[in-house]
This record gives sequence, structure tokens and C-alpha cells, in this order.
Amino acid sequence: MNGFSIDTYDRKCLEGMVEVYNSETVFEAHIAPLTEERFVELVERKSYFDPSGLFVAIQEGNVVGWIHACVAAGSEPGHDPARKVPRIVMLSYPPDRLDVGGALVAEATAWMKGSGLRPIVATHPREGYPFYRGLFIGGEPKLPVTMPHVHLALEVAGYKTTLESVFLTAEMPSPPPEVSAEVEVELTDAPAEMAHEPMRESWIGFEPMRTRAFIGGEEAGSIGWVMQPHLDRLGAPCVNIWSLGVKEEHRRKGIASALVSRAMTRGYALGARFASVSTQLWNAPAHATYAKFGFRPHCIGVGRTLEQDG
Repeated sequence: MNGFSIDTYDRKCLEGMVEVYNSETVFEAHIAPLTEERFVELVERKSYFDPSGLFVAIQEGNVVGWIHACVAAGSEPGHDPARKVPRIVMLSYPPDRLDVGGALVAEATAWMKGSGLRPIVATHPREGYPFYRGLFIGGEPKLPVTMPHVHLALEVAGYKTTLESVFLTAEMPSPPPEVSAEVEVELTDAPAEMAHEPMRESWIGFEPMRTRAFIGGEEAGSIGWVMQPHLDRLGAPCVNIWSLGVKEEHRRKGIASALVSRAMTRGYALGARFASVSTQLWNAPAHATYAKFGFRPHCIGVGRTLEQDG
């Protein structure tokens, strides 16, 4: 097999895995560098971590790539915690080793097919984020198009693009503007409620918050935000917005802007000097709201689904 073998995860591989991952993501400040301790604490110790789904390519005693597949429940409030989905959540290998990337994807895909569950997805938000949440491109990790060799390995294996979103970022060198809604609202901040155990575990190591907007005692909308303290290349923490919604009857009243303002202000007070958010490409109203606060397009994130599933 072109001089390399593929083994399943063992901690003896972790140093090499970390080296490959960090060398391949050094260009992106919104991807947290891994350390062995960080991987063990935030990835390996989750109850649904299965080492048999993490494959490591070894050549002459050195790690030359790795892929992390899992069969886990969705991590968002509306997901059924009993429904598990096979998925690829990480793939890392050098651009000149397409042979390694292809072999890793083939090995992981065969392992996931063995579960008998469908669909099989890769870095797709539809089924949630059981791993690497808060570490890889915001609070909602997706595969950026700035890693074309990784996309190539997935594309050749039959994983087709089924979702595109834009990752937006903003700098906060000074306190962000505090914006009020056009109607009287009461804003409250509290730790985000965990709807089920898979959601709680997906946030291990982080403290997600939710700010709610009330009009006359009725909830009109809310925003979810979280501090990202591990983005070492940025030089300061980042506050990530991981959800935002306003009820239909309360839209176009400035409530979304007031919520974004509140999240950024709270994040700044906690030490954040950067902010980030992912949203669908087609969501023009959201883009307009975020642009008011200095957010600019940073990269495109892609979710994939296996179509050639024989």
C-alpha cells in the first residue's frame, strides 16, 4: 500500500497525529492547534468516542495522516439522542499524499457502512457536531474550501457537497457598539440548556451561553454564543455565535441586532477580541445584520453526504 499501513487509534500515535494536524491547519487562526492533552480531554474522553473508527496512516514509524469517523447521535436540541448517524468528523493529511487521503477515506467509509445506518455524512451540520466543536472553524465545525486536497479525497470517494455556508469573522479591538431594538425588550443571559446528554457532551470543555429577548414576558428570540479560549494563533479569545433566531412575528424590529450586540459585548467583557459566526450562503438578512457589526466573509464551509452508497 505505497509504503504505509493503516492502524486504529492508539495513544502512541497521538504525538504524530497532532503534528500532522497542526502542520496542515497552521494557515487558519480560527482552527485551534491541538495538543495531546487537548485531544484527550476534548475528544477521547467523550463517552461515544470509539477508537476503532479513528484510522491512522503510518509510514516508516511516522504518522502521515489520520481520519476520525464515528457513529454518534446528533448534538443539537432538536435531535433525537437515540438516533445515531455515521459520519466523518476529521481528516488530516499532507496535500502531496493523495494516496494516504484516499486510503483513509476508504477505510473509514467501510467501517461506517458496517453499522448499517444511513445517511453517511462528512463534516455536515445537519447531523450536529459530536467532536471538535469550538476547536475547528467556529462553534460549528465544517470543512473549509481552503483545504482542497481534503475535499478531493472525499469527492473521489463519493461524498458530494450538500451544504455550503459562509464563515464570518470580526475584530473587536475596542468595545463593540451596544445596539437597542426598535421595541422595548428585556435581555437575559444564562448558560445554554442541554436538551440531552449528547448535546452536553458535544460542549465538553466549553461554557455555551444563551441570551434571550423577551417582549411583554414572551420570548421573541434568542442567540447562542460561546467563548473560544483555545485559538492560540489569534492571540486572544474569540466569541462565537452558534445560533440566532427571532420569531416571525417579531422580525424587522431590530431584535436580531440587539442580540448580536449583546453577545459581542458580553464576549468582549470576558476577554474576546475577535468574533465569528457561520450562516447559510442564501441567508441575506443574516449577512446584512452581521455586516453592521464589522463581520466579513472569511471562508466557505462545506458539508458532504455519501451518495455512491452501494
